[in-house]
Amino acid sequence: MGFPNRNQIFGSDSNRNSVLDVRDTIARPSLDTFYEVDFSFGKTDRWLGSIGKNRTQGNGLKRKMSLLCTQAEIPGTSFVPSTAIGHHQGIQEEFPNLRNFPPLNLVFYCDADQVIIQVLESWMSYINPIFTDLEESQAYSRFNYPEDYKEDISITKFERDTFIEHSRGSSYRSHISQFKFKNVWPSNMTSMRVAYGDSNVLRCTIQFAYDRFFTSYTKRADQKRAVLNSVDDIVNTNSTQEAIDIQKSYDQKQKEEYDALSAQEKMNKSGLGWYNLGGLL
Repeated sequence: MGFPNRNQIFGSDSNRNSVLDVRDTIARPSLDTFYEVDFSFGKTDRWLGSIGKNRTQGNGLKRKMSLLCTQAEIPGTSFVPSTAIGHHQGIQEEFPNLRNFPPLNLVFYCDADQVIIQVLESWMSYINPIFTDLEESQAYSRFNYPEDYKEDISITKFERDTFIEHSRGSSYRSHISQFKFKNVWPSNMTSMRVAYGDSNVLRCTIQFAYDRFFTSYTKRADQKRAVLNSVDDIVNTNSTQEAIDIQKSYDQKQKEEYDALSAQEKMNKSGLGWYNLGGLL
């Protein structure tokens, strides 16, 4: 086979996509610099209080935190499997048992008014506040109720042409992906080093725990059948209840026929490979 000719590279070959055919696909990658983090705080009056507009430069607390969030993460997830042995002879199977959600890590530029540090530290202090004088040697703390400090955070991923009416002469605009984290609370705030020498922007890294997240394109269980137990009550199945009732009726009939046989006939049937009726016998 020789080198590809001009028509194979730039033409329309029925057996091969040309460069022109795939240009619009490979030339539009997603860039990691286009995103926005939205802090849907609804309980700041409990764990934070009020912050003056002068310290937020008139943008509001949520808007200022969104602008100063310099790094975020599109979440991953994993399943914890359970091993099932013996459901099918000679086969070892794995089924999902628990879904894990890794922590959410955010990085903020710290402003000169220290609003970011105050918000995060106040949030964590409210979760486990000191109930006595702060300087008392016999001080003790208690935990507040999760309903009072768990919040929601959203991350929106978009592209440079998402909000442009006509991009490069085309009416097509890139879609957005939105991730919403439910019941978020700060679990770990890392130390921030300060030192003499070259000046750098102070950054605050915070780790959040949450119950779950969902996206705007997550598959939902609308108009889906409920998960039912199978006829042997061992594994789950998506069979309808009618199909399960039919199978149980058939198994009961098999059992009655087997019980009506004599001992010798039962032995002969077993030798011929009579099916085991499981829990019915």
